[in-house]
Amino acid sequence: MLTTVYTVWLMTFWPGVLGEDSVAILLEAQNADTFRSGKTIVWYYFVKSLFGSTGRVEVPVGVALALCAAMLARILAWCWAQRLRKTLWFGLLTIALAPHMIYFMGTLYPDGLFAVASAALLFEVWLCVQRRTASIASLLMLAIALPFAAFLRPNGLIFLAPVVIACAWLDTRSRLRVLLITIAWSATVFAGNQVHKSTTQETQFPLAAFETAGFLQKRAMNDLWTLYPHMNDPWVLKKPKISAATLEALSRQRPLEKMQQYRDPAYWDMLVFHPDGPQLGALSDTDKHTVVREFWTYNLWQNLPDFLASRVNVFTSAALAQGGFPAMSYATNVLPRVSSQSSYRLWQWSTLEHWLLRMHAKSYAWRWLLWTPWLGFALLLWACTRGLQSAEAGLLLISIPMLIQWGGVFVFSIAGEYRYLLPFFTLPLVLLPAFATRNKPAVL
Repeated sequence: MLTTVYTVWLMTFWPGVLGEDSVAILLEAQNADTFRSGKTIVWYYFVKSLFGSTGRVEVPVGVALALCAAMLARILAWCWAQRLRKTLWFGLLTIALAPHMIYFMGTLYPDGLFAVASAALLFEVWLCVQRRTASIASLLMLAIALPFAAFLRPNGLIFLAPVVIACAWLDTRSRLRVLLITIAWSATVFAGNQVHKSTTQETQFPLAAFETAGFLQKRAMNDLWTLYPHMNDPWVLKKPKISAATLEALSRQRPLEKMQQYRDPAYWDMLVFHPDGPQLGALSDTDKHTVVREFWTYNLWQNLPDFLASRVNVFTSAALAQGGFPAMSYATNVLPRVSSQSSYRLWQWSTLEHWLLRMHAKSYAWRWLLWTPWLGFALLLWACTRGLQSAEAGLLLISIPMLIQWGGVFVFSIAGEYRYLLPFFTLPLVLLPAFATRNKPAVL
């Protein structure tokens, strides 16, 4: 059923939803020697193998949708077999068939596939620990989900830990098979990265640059100095909020005024990509190192309230689905920029497209309520609490990695993008079955 729905959606919005990140990965797939998208090696080879061999954008989009359908169907079918009817219908209608979930899965971005794969991987980890063995179905799903959950995005590496740790609760044969799958995919990704070096975006410099730009922002009630008590005392000195080394490194590329003009409180893109902006990405490695070092040793501690306020602002913007989303028709701007044989709206299902667009628009209008991952956050806190209280290994192996993900997004995110929190929207697919079966073991 999911495959049918997703196929109809793709045929309606052929060749899928494309955005600027789609342009980047398609260009890298076509010109790997001269262009780097900044995406992971798994996403590069996924698009390279499917688009590069066919010249059709709809192929990687369709395969991603098919993989998502298979992983979601596995969880929902298990709920059916366990007679968890309410859990099944909730997961089907509010997650698997949610308009924005299909939108993200059908967008040539890695985020939708990553969110579904992470849920599928954690579900199998929980199920295997509950049963103390790994069935053929679990092994198959682990083999499918692991590369996309662990290696599709840089922060996915944390998901290797629960897979390996879960082996301690498995029988010998299952343990060997799970480890073999993990080692095989890890070796494959390592080998692929040796052949084609990834330029995945680093973590520390974007955070340091984004927050430092915020510290530099002019404020009516604040200047670039930290004022201490007893300001009338002549011996009390003013201490600069930004170190001199930072100012020197940042101003070497373009004037500091550029950072103040192009700084957005929820996005760092304008600081890097706008042609007239400060172009912070063009700083030398030495200047980048200086910005990072000074941020952790001085600037952060002189501006800690501003830093915490910025973190809350960026995270809340993402949680309330305020991020930028490619338009359904943006493929018209993408296809002419790449060498593709794909046709825009090949099937011309204009009536169905009109109704699906209306459905998506209604969902988008209420995205701050319908899209937000608050249920996932609440269930995660429940799982952590119950797992610690009752020493349930399965719950802890799910919740601790996701808790680390939560903290990582809060601390290091430099854009209020909802798609970064999408794994928490799919997390109820894992935790609701765990909640529903908390008083009985999973037998299938």
